[in-house]
Amino acid sequence: MKVASLRWLIRPTLQGRVLRVLLAALGLVVVALLAVDYAAFRASVSERVALKSAAEGLAEAIDGVDEAVAAPIVQATERQFNRSRRASALPGIEDLLFQLQAADGRIVYASASIRAEPAFSNDTARGNELQLQGRAYWPWLHESVRWRIVVLEPVVRDGLVLQWLSGGLLQALLIAMPLLTLPLWWAVRTGLAPLRRLVSTLAARDPADLTPLNLDLRYPELQPIVGAVDGLLDRARAQMSREREWVQNAAHELRTPLAVMGAHAHALAFAPDETAAAAARQGISRGVQRASHLVEQLLALARLETPAAAGASQTSDLVAHCRQRIVDLTPLADARGIALALDSPDTLQADIQLDSLHSILDNLLRNALNHCPSGSHVDLRLALDGHALRIEVVDDGPGLPEHERLRAFERFFRGQAAGPGSGLGLAIVRQATLRLGGQVSLAPGPGDRGLRVTVRLPI
Repeated sequence: MKVASLRWLIRPTLQGRVLRVLLAALGLVVVALLAVDYAAFRASVSERVALKSAAEGLAEAIDGVDEAVAAPIVQATERQFNRSRRASALPGIEDLLFQLQAADGRIVYASASIRAEPAFSNDTARGNELQLQGRAYWPWLHESVRWRIVVLEPVVRDGLVLQWLSGGLLQALLIAMPLLTLPLWWAVRTGLAPLRRLVSTLAARDPADLTPLNLDLRYPELQPIVGAVDGLLDRARAQMSREREWVQNAAHELRTPLAVMGAHAHALAFAPDETAAAAARQGISRGVQRASHLVEQLLALARLETPAAAGASQTSDLVAHCRQRIVDLTPLADARGIALALDSPDTLQADIQLDSLHSILDNLLRNALNHCPSGSHVDLRLALDGHALRIEVVDDGPGLPEHERLRAFERFFRGQAAGPGSGLGLAIVRQATLRLGGQVSLAPGPGDRGLRVTVRLPI
């Protein structure tokens, strides 16, 4: 229970942080004031300000009197000064010592503790420190026509000086602390009230409600928080709308091959002869292939849109990979009567994510083969363009009108003259290109015929 209470007291909170900063600031103020007061004390000691004032005042008081009167005046002055020092209640403070000498050097008066001491000489009384009976004193000598007044003050060590100085500051600090912390605590608490209102509003909100908060947090410094949350809700709402549309389109695309397979399965069940049964089986097989291809593309697009699924880069010969794609797709190109060619250097080493590169090559080439009529040419071109890798697939097929090129990378978009396919190929290409940090663009082919797809990847 005690540990839990302690954790609650020291847990990181904004109010606690402000309080700790305030305490640290007050500590720095105390240190700075102590340094200033200590420097002032040392300066007054080096200049003997207090001793000089006491000696000069005493010299004025005994000027023009004889020895019988001067001694009692010095004694009374000593008592007055020391009574004042003791009244200050400073710990460790000691009495001043006085010695009054006549002009010829005779001792007229001396404090009780130094009566056995000889008259202090000029050199002794004007030194920095004076050692008497194992105790250090700061001396001061003042001379007039008739008198020599020596005043001795016990040396105060640094620790005692700091104790004196800090005592007064700590007293003031104890008084100032509540006067500073309570208003500051109240200001922080009331200042955080709008944030607490924001938290309660978010906690009470339905998870499906993505409408803007439109809260007024009162303070201009806090208002950007609401703007950031509203912006996040707007993006989440747009993303959910896109995902809902994506699911609807995927369901629509899958419904067609499933419906076709269902029709062919019915035809197979009631086929009047072997010829009709074989046709039904072929129809089912084509439906299965189309559905499988669509599912594979959906999974590929989902992997590319998941940042955590990014594969590791590796150095490889990109020309070899392009050749292999050409070899894999040559049977499809031959079946459609399309010439498929590769234009590239003999070798091109680069560090790249191969799974994303394969997605780009396969979908670009398959799109061209699916949309070009028999007798067309499809060229895959690979080259270095400065510090970028340029991949181009150029065909002389029907191409895309400009208004369709603007939407060609949308998922499930299919133009008016679209051939077989699901409308996901270019969307996969764009997502794979973005993953590799590149750009993809569409343009008419040579002589404004066909389509040129250009992918630029940094290497």
